[in-house]
Amino acid sequence: MSNPDAVAIDEIRDAVRRVGNEQIESLAREIDRAQEFSPALWRLLCELGVPSLPFSRENGGIRGSYEAYVAAIEEIAWYGAVAGVYSGPTVQVASAIMRYGNEYQKSRWGLDLAMSRTMGAWAFTEPQTGSDPRQIATRAERTVNGWLLTGTKMFISYAAYADVALVFARTGPDSLGAFIVDTSNPGWQPGKPIRMLAFGGQGTCPVALNDLQLPAESLLATEGAGFEIMVSTEAEGKVRAGAICVGIGRRALEESVRYATERTHRGEPIGMKFPTVQALLGEMSAHVEAARVMVQTAARAVDQASPRVKQLAASTRIICSRMAREVTSSALEICGAYGLTQDMIVERLYREGKFYEVGQGVIELQKLIVGKQCLNQYEKFGRIIID
Repeated sequence: MSNPDAVAIDEIRDAVRRVGNEQIESLAREIDRAQEFSPALWRLLCELGVPSLPFSRENGGIRGSYEAYVAAIEEIAWYGAVAGVYSGPTVQVASAIMRYGNEYQKSRWGLDLAMSRTMGAWAFTEPQTGSDPRQIATRAERTVNGWLLTGTKMFISYAAYADVALVFARTGPDSLGAFIVDTSNPGWQPGKPIRMLAFGGQGTCPVALNDLQLPAESLLATEGAGFEIMVSTEAEGKVRAGAICVGIGRRALEESVRYATERTHRGEPIGMKFPTVQALLGEMSAHVEAARVMVQTAARAVDQASPRVKQLAASTRIICSRMAREVTSSALEICGAYGLTQDMIVERLYREGKFYEVGQGVIELQKLIVGKQCLNQYEKFGRIIID
């Protein structure tokens, strides 16, 4: 008997492939070189319904499956990793609002995000915070009519293009709040886009929050719920990042196999002639397959609201980001000097393969998260849970 979920995911992959070669790949190539935001790519992804995949029909979505969403992201990233990133902040903001918001917030902001009608920005990082939310300096002060936010955010993707942002600000010495911001607010002031080694073209920039005045209903959940909202929703983002890494790894493997088949040495393809090339390809394939299973496992945990999501998400980031770096490096070894040229996509894949060991929470922090979870589990249950 066929698995209906598997059929649905195959249909999603097929839909991406139908526009991948002619549209996604060419747009991603242009974005990488120009490092400019592409409205055309965003519209294409919305037409495909990609930002809507994680949400149920009742919440404005079309699938209600995070597993289906990351399957689409993996396929999109095969054509262009930057394209796999475009829907990320919108999905995170929508997910936070749908999970923690009241009915007004869901209908006012959440539905349009989940229906791919508007774009979201995730405003957490600051110049001094890095991956540590406890260092957030942006302040939220109560006013007669609501809240006043003051501070500076850093590395905010789509800041100048998003319709709504979720901004994290300190509501007290030991409390963090999450605030829904209409980006047409004059207090939301994006700066100049930052040029990046990889994944440019997201309009990533600093944002000044200059006396940003907000109504009371902008606060998501409670004054102290920001940390929980950030951690739980960022966990989903780590799984998405893992899917992007798998897309990068798959493409690097395929390009390497193609080169090893077409490149000859004294009339014989190097892939058939040299065991060293075969060994590299075998190791690359094994790492990609393992990372893909990790992403699927973590995505199912998200769909099931498993208590292990945070641990699995951090583990996914560890496994997948390392895989992307190692597999793209091996691709360069196989393709040699040609792989270093911009005539081959391997050059771009190599730059992208390093990104997630640094971006969206450095890999060392992910190791600490998993390690602490292991110690907590052993203390509580007397064993490590891997069910």
